[in-house]
Amino acid sequence: MRVDDIDLFDPATQEDWYPAYDTLREHAPVYRIPGTTTYVLTRYEDVAYVSRRTDLFANGPARDSALVMDDEALRIYREKGRLRRGPLGTDPPIHRRYRNLVDPMFTPTGAERQRALITRVVDELVDEVLAASSPMELVGQLALPLPVTVITAMLGFPLADMPQLKVWSAAWVLPFAGRLTPEQQRYVAEQGVEFQAYILDVVAHKRRHPDDTVISHLAHATFDDLDGPRPLTDDEIIFITDHLFIGGNETTTFAITSAVWLMLREPEIDQQVRADRSLLPTLIEEAMRLESPTQGLFRHALVDVEIGGVPIAAGSTLHLRFAAANRDERMFPDPARLDLHRANSARHVAFGQGEHHCPGAGLSRLEQVIALDALLTRTGSWWLVEGANDFRHHPGFVLRALHELHVGFTPA
Repeated sequence: MRVDDIDLFDPATQEDWYPAYDTLREHAPVYRIPGTTTYVLTRYEDVAYVSRRTDLFANGPARDSALVMDDEALRIYREKGRLRRGPLGTDPPIHRRYRNLVDPMFTPTGAERQRALITRVVDELVDEVLAASSPMELVGQLALPLPVTVITAMLGFPLADMPQLKVWSAAWVLPFAGRLTPEQQRYVAEQGVEFQAYILDVVAHKRRHPDDTVISHLAHATFDDLDGPRPLTDDEIIFITDHLFIGGNETTTFAITSAVWLMLREPEIDQQVRADRSLLPTLIEEAMRLESPTQGLFRHALVDVEIGGVPIAAGSTLHLRFAAANRDERMFPDPARLDLHRANSARHVAFGQGEHHCPGAGLSRLEQVIALDALLTRTGSWWLVEGANDFRHHPGFVLRALHELHVGFTPA
């Protein structure tokens, strides 16, 4: 493959990113998308550098590379809802003050407090799968309902509202597919302002009836602002909440599905993990490295800089391609191989790196461990159902996810 042949928006490329990533890392590690001021970074060293240099690179794309730009869509946000960058998307030093409010609930220590909830949800879902006595469709029967149920309960949304919450969630991530039509952008805006209004109603309820949920915590929190302590505004709570809800369910669904897919493609991996459950955390890290749910995210240059010998003007957008960095042979020898004994698996950047490292990484890892451990414990064997899977992924520039995964099993 030649660099000139690469089209990152071609569905064929998006179905199998890795040949393009290999070519770019080798021949154009700082690749300018033709006709744009957007540069794609594919080497681990460069991705890590930009992630950590918040003095040179701000979070998010430049204004002319925004994901929603249709005038009517922007009018919908301005007149019916709220349109601005959310608190968790800000930059230092203010960003850390917002993160201090939410990180304690999602770090490995904070996530551990949700173990009983996660275990209960997993057990209920696996009970339903086993009772059906037929091949399971992993995405719909476990990988999707598990994280959305957990984050819904943690935030303080009624569980009965999950079907509608998933509609809003799917609309929220739609712009990351890239190149939306004006009609699609307006749909995203309409769904977005509905979600904002819904969150505001829940916030009002939690102010009257406080409990131990995340939204209640935010509704009563004191924010350490530059001018002194103050309550969070409604806008701040709305944007923090929608960020946590989306991040708390979409990518974990993709990660669980990919881990099972990779394990069952290589039966010896399944056998090793079944025999030694201490390998499960490394399996999960390797699966996220190999099939990063978030393929990459955006930064923009605050000043004129040079990366890998390529001059980049202030205001240019940088797309940090986490998935390409996670297969950089300079960091991960034999990078395409799932290695249960790889010493540095956890150094992948599937959750980002630096100041904007995913706040829900600890929760996601715990959900994955509990779910996969339960499936391994309660099945005697399992396999990919022949003829039922096409292993196709949802097309999109940022997120990577299998449509479905049909798995046969024998109960333990």
